[in-house]
Amino acid sequence: MANRTAVLTILVSLMARGTGYGQQCLHGPDETVDEATRRREALTATRTVNNIQANQPGAAKGQYLRHEELAGSPFAADKRQRTSETMKRISLGPEAEILPNWKLSLEVTERGYWFMIKDLADPCGFAYISNQAGVIFRAEPIR
Repeated sequence: MANRTAVLTILVSLMARGTGYGQQCLHGPDETVDEATRRREALTATRTVNNIQANQPGAAKGQYLRHEELAGSPFAADKRQRTSETMKRISLGPEAEILPNWKLSLEVTERGYWFMIKDLADPCGFAYISNQAGVIFRAEPIR
């Protein structure tokens, strides 16, 4: 009976620690220079999506672009002409990763939009989240 209680206690303790326990998060205090660079590039992509939404004609009326419409916007076309390597690497198509190992999920509603750019390589689920207010949040699951 004591062995069962001990095993159950250990199992419950491990489950309560969350999905990130025992995994090396890419964007924590031990973040490498390469991962910091990837994170900054994803932040640039996050700002780009907000800029596209804010600078397209429907924004004044609260009408925003769906994911499949982003790449065709005038601001996106202008982005492709810029010299920044990060800007050139951003892919806005709905089937492509916005940057290597980063996924854009975008939802448009009657009142605005929200989106998340998530690091697919990070076992802890790091992401940036934003909406029509333009404020960008750093997010990761509670561990």
